[in-house]
Amino acid sequence: MHGERNVVRPVRGRGGVFALHVAACVCAVLLAACSGSGGASPASPPAGAVPTPVPSPRITRGEPPIAAADVVREFWTVVGEGRLTEAQRFLVAPESPILEWTGDDIASAHVVRIVPRSVGRNPGESATVEFAADVWIDPSPPGAAVWGGPGEHRLFESLVRMSDGTWRMYDSGTGP
Repeated sequence: MHGERNVVRPVRGRGGVFALHVAACVCAVLLAACSGSGGASPASPPAGAVPTPVPSPRITRGEPPIAAADVVREFWTVVGEGRLTEAQRFLVAPESPILEWTGDDIASAHVVRIVPRSVGRNPGESATVEFAADVWIDPSPPGAAVWGGPGEHRLFESLVRMSDGTWRMYDSGTGP
C-alpha cells in the first residue's frame, strides 16, 4: 500500500469516446437548465438550507428575468389567497414594510401582467432588478382607503438573486 498511486489512464476505443460524448451532453444539459436570464424555478422558497442574496450584476435594462417575474406572480397569488404569512417568506429585506403588513386590506389579488421593458435603471441598493407589474387588487373592505376600489395597480417589484440561483422578493411598492 505504501507508495501506491492512483493512475488516470486515457480511455481507448469507441466505447470510451461514446462515454465521454454522453458525459459532455449531460453536462451541457445541466448547465443549460441552470443558466439563462431566468434563473431557477420560482416555487416557494426551499426548506432547509437558507440561501443568501449574492452580489450579482444589477439588471438595469431589457426584459424582467422570467424566473423573477414568476416569483412576483406567485407572491401576489399567495397574498390574494389570504396566505400572507407564506407570502412573507418570499421576502429577504429585513426592513420591508410588507413584513409588518397584516394583509387585512386585500380580499384577493393576482398579477395581470408583468410590464414589458419596465426594468428600472436603479433597482435599489440591495436588489438585483426592479420592474413593474400590474396587480389586480380587490380591497377589503370594498373601497379600503389604501387601495380604493377594485382594479389594477402598478407596483414596482424589487428582487434579488440568491446563492442557490433562485429569486426572492426584496420589496414591492407603488413607486420606483
